[in-house]
Amino acid sequence: MAAGAARSSGPPSDRSACWPGWTGRPRWAGRWWVAFWRGCCRTEASPVSRPGPLPRPAPTVGRPASCDNGCQGGGVHRSATSPELALCAAVEPVVGWDRVAVSVVVDPERKLPLAGSDLTLQRFDNFQESLEQGPCRDALQCGAPVLVDDLRAAGTPWQLLLSCAPDDFPVRSTASVPLLSPGSERAALGVLSVGRDTVAPFTSAEVLVLQRLGDVLVRLLLARGSRGDLFADVAADDLPVLLGMLRVRLGLGEADALARLRAYAFATGATIQEVAADVVAGRVRLDDVDLGC
Repeated sequence: MAAGAARSSGPPSDRSACWPGWTGRPRWAGRWWVAFWRGCCRTEASPVSRPGPLPRPAPTVGRPASCDNGCQGGGVHRSATSPELALCAAVEPVVGWDRVAVSVVVDPERKLPLAGSDLTLQRFDNFQESLEQGPCRDALQCGAPVLVDDLRAAGTPWQLLLSCAPDDFPVRSTASVPLLSPGSERAALGVLSVGRDTVAPFTSAEVLVLQRLGDVLVRLLLARGSRGDLFADVAADDLPVLLGMLRVRLGLGEADALARLRAYAFATGATIQEVAADVVAGRVRLDDVDLGC
């Protein structure tokens, strides 16, 4: 992938700590990004990730190539491990994975990773939020696991996500399992994401174990949420702060402010979470975010 500067002013952020191979903006991003973003970026769940008519949604297989995921802004304290991730660690020998992350839905446009989630998978998920496409988003929309045999295979339905990927992005096979509330509504509470650094597709038996793990995680999330300690170890989320600043400054609604932020993040090769963290920390000026919009 062609290299590009991720920041034009202030000290560089430490996003390379999440994944050193990240090199910045996609090679074809230009100043036309606002019109492009509003016209082309919003996608429905890709056809390869729609569940079949089963009593319990069956896992479906995608063929995508993907990118990197953000640990800045809405990240976690690296020294902490949530009970959810401790539970995942106990199940890992049964399924086998190299990376695992659990993200909780805060609102329709935002998820927060729980403490102990893999930083590379966090950044991958943050790019999916920024670009509005990817296996985790499809899993939430479909209510069924989305499996990717090889992230570098041809024919990905997520071309923007692919364009942001460094050539040496480590994750090859992934499984994204939606965490759905019990009962008839089956509201999306979060996503369990696991990845392997070699091409080793998840089998149906392994996905069944992941779904059962997801059921236990849902009960744990609901219990901790009722106690009010679910986000005790999660770092401050700067995204709502920046959205509020943009709404006041530009006189926009929340949806338009988020579209403006996504366009800027795409043009600079960053995630919306990274842009928010940089603006709040003073590494990027607010004027730069709405420049050219």
